[in-house]
Amino acid sequence: MELVMKAVPVQRGSKEEHQSYVGTLTFGDIARLLNDNHLYVPNDPDLPDLAQRKLNPTRVKAIAQYILETYEDGTTFFPPICVNVQPAPVYQNGYISLPYHSVSLRLTDGQHRCFGIRLALKEIEDHPLLNPTPVSQLEVGVLLYAGLSLEDERQAFRDQNLLVQRPSVSLSHTFDRRSPFVLIAKNLLERVPQFRNNVEMVENNLGKSSKLLTFSTLVKATQYTFPHLKSKDNLEPLMDWTATFWAGVASILPDDPWRPQNPEERFETKQESLAVSAVVFQALGMLAHDLYKENVPSEELIKWLSRLREIDWQKNNQLWHERGVTSIGGSGEPIISNTKTTISACHKILCEFVGLVPISV
Repeated sequence: MELVMKAVPVQRGSKEEHQSYVGTLTFGDIARLLNDNHLYVPNDPDLPDLAQRKLNPTRVKAIAQYILETYEDGTTFFPPICVNVQPAPVYQNGYISLPYHSVSLRLTDGQHRCFGIRLALKEIEDHPLLNPTPVSQLEVGVLLYAGLSLEDERQAFRDQNLLVQRPSVSLSHTFDRRSPFVLIAKNLLERVPQFRNNVEMVENNLGKSSKLLTFSTLVKATQYTFPHLKSKDNLEPLMDWTATFWAGVASILPDDPWRPQNPEERFETKQESLAVSAVVFQALGMLAHDLYKENVPSEELIKWLSRLREIDWQKNNQLWHERGVTSIGGSGEPIISNTKTTISACHKILCEFVGLVPISV
């Protein structure tokens, strides 16, 4: 038996032996090749031909879930996988033939995608009401290296991963149109005046920016508010309630610290006020979760939130230090670390002022 692929040659270097090919495989082919051990993944550190990282089952499950959530509307976007063919395949009339008995297909990039594909197909096959055929017929691009040595294969793996740079979390959220948390957060940008044009949408940190907070922080606060939200269906009531909550908080905080400011003003506010810290935004998201679980209607949120104006939000307020929200830096100034422990400590203080018992998410 052999695998026959339609392919296009790609010159990888100045010499003729530096040859590669671009083709495609269906998801069904990927699963079959893995199951039959014809697609070999050199990820065992105990073997001398190691040329991959160890498989991460959590990533495999996440990729499988991504496929299951996106294949129906055609928004499954995968970069090509890379395979080293040993020995170099024969290319003729636009096709390459890969006889199973005489060639080795060694995966150099994309092992988590391939195992995620196989897992997604298995989950569909195990589900009596789903048809696996549409998913098995999806295609992924394949870059085939022709006859790389083990040393070059390892170099290819190193270079492929070294040159990849993940986008910032904020930018990933900005471009996302699937996540219900992102959709709610984007709605907040339109409906809460203090958030409008005052949220950093690209970078993960504010640096010297005069913006109020990063978009990743706002999305994280939304995740704290609705930790079990899975679907983007019927989000309008949640959007309405959440917009009322954040607009209410913004109207109650003393001295309007969330208003748009120039860089100098914002820097001074960051130095002095805890109310503009990422920790507080996330703790407020947890407070919103508590109020939502208590079935507080949107028209009563202002009444519940009104006691937040009694808090002294200055960083040097001893309360924050005593309760573990701030610590004292080397020069004696209060500092706040964006950790789960600090967020939880801040959340408890907010609940006490509002008059709620914190709810575990």
